[in-house]
Amino acid sequence: MRRTLLVALAAGLLLSSCGSQPLTPITPPPTTTSTPDVNRYEDGWLCFTVEVPTGWIVDGVPGGFASFSASKASFNIANVYLGETPTLEQALDELERGSSSQIQEVRDVAVDGQPALWVTLAPDAEFQFVATVIAPDCGGGHHALFISARGTNRGELEMFLTQIHLME
Repeated sequence: MRRTLLVALAAGLLLSSCGSQPLTPITPPPTTTSTPDVNRYEDGWLCFTVEVPTGWIVDGVPGGFASFSASKASFNIANVYLGETPTLEQALDELERGSSSQIQEVRDVAVDGQPALWVTLAPDAEFQFVATVIAPDCGGGHHALFISARGTNRGELEMFLTQIHLME
């Protein structure tokens, strides 16, 4: 009886100290995270940023090129000068000059909302895929970016392209 009275008294004190505020259940913090750690690479001259997982090898020359690799896959972003007002047609012409016999497919895509071209090359080409986009003017004029992939598949390049953000 004494124990029941003490439990009732403790419960009454607890409830009266809470006032009219509802009790919030305590939830343990999650033990795993659903997103991997990422590093952000920014090139203000080429007007893009890209997020890549921690542990990838990143190399580049601001205004010239950037290279991202992990395991067998590598992605390169290069600035290709096509004149003062470059177009996707000029970019495709430039690519055809260097690898016309190896182009298997050309299709329209978007990179960060900007129109782009996806080019699939022959399996024995230096790169399997190339996407080209005209970067917005972020101070130095519009310019063509060639985003190429080696040692990877179509889905991995598509995922990489979603991580590219063009700066204005």
